[in-house]
Amino acid sequence: MELEKIDINGLNDIYALSVVQKEFTKSVNEQWKSNPPWQRYQKKLIQDLAVLDMEKERAIDLPQYEKLTGEKELFSIRHPESKKNVRIIYTIVEGGIVVLLVAFLEKNDGDYQNAINVAKCRLQWLNS
Repeated sequence: MELEKIDINGLNDIYALSVVQKEFTKSVNEQWKSNPPWQRYQKKLIQDLAVLDMEKERAIDLPQYEKLTGEKELFSIRHPESKKNVRIIYTIVEGGIVVLLVAFLEKNDGDYQNAINVAKCRLQWLNS
């Protein structure tokens, strides 16, 4: 597992663990691309990441972002009204760097709890 900068024009402080792009691709059945034209879910994610890049912690005031209850360092990007409820769990580290920890398709509460557990392990790896 490696930390990689998401190299898309307009995103400056957005990084992801190397597995996140594969998880996102698996969740939405769309190939991850570094250049446009982006497909539906990746296009929406890039728009969300651009807002997150500018707003950082303040993004949780917007409906598609949330601070995870009971979790000090974990946040989520969500779109429950979309056809596929793809979630991205992320953290914000020193210097305002956003790190995407896990991407998953939420079908039930168990999926969400499992993803939180994975995110915690990955956060621990990141902090070591």
